[in-house]
Amino acid sequence: MLCRICLKKVRTQRNLTNLLSFETHHICESCYTKYPILPRFDVIPIDGYIMKYHVMSVRPLNHDPVAYMSFYEHYIRLFLKTHRLDILLLFDLMDSNTLSLLDSLKLGNLFVVTLYENI
Repeated sequence: MLCRICLKKVRTQRNLTNLLSFETHHICESCYTKYPILPRFDVIPIDGYIMKYHVMSVRPLNHDPVAYMSFYEHYIRLFLKTHRLDILLLFDLMDSNTLSLLDSLKLGNLFVVTLYENI
């Protein structure tokens, strides 16, 4: 599989336990060290409800968002284990317009995961 940032081949160590497993990462180690994910969590009150807001990277990444798609898996597992009654929303970019739109919709408790924010 190719890295979605530098287009080099992503190499992983293969052993007996992961020999037949499917490769899910779309970013190589060198690109991940250059452009790491620095997660942040906030709880934002919205019109009588709560929005649990997870940001993977505070600074904007000008790369293909598909490179970081494999990191959504941990947030989805967390949602399925602990916040099953909330609404899960995944965004590449969260800006102030989207945040005000989610505030005005009154959908209920939200579990929002975004790659980066522009607020």
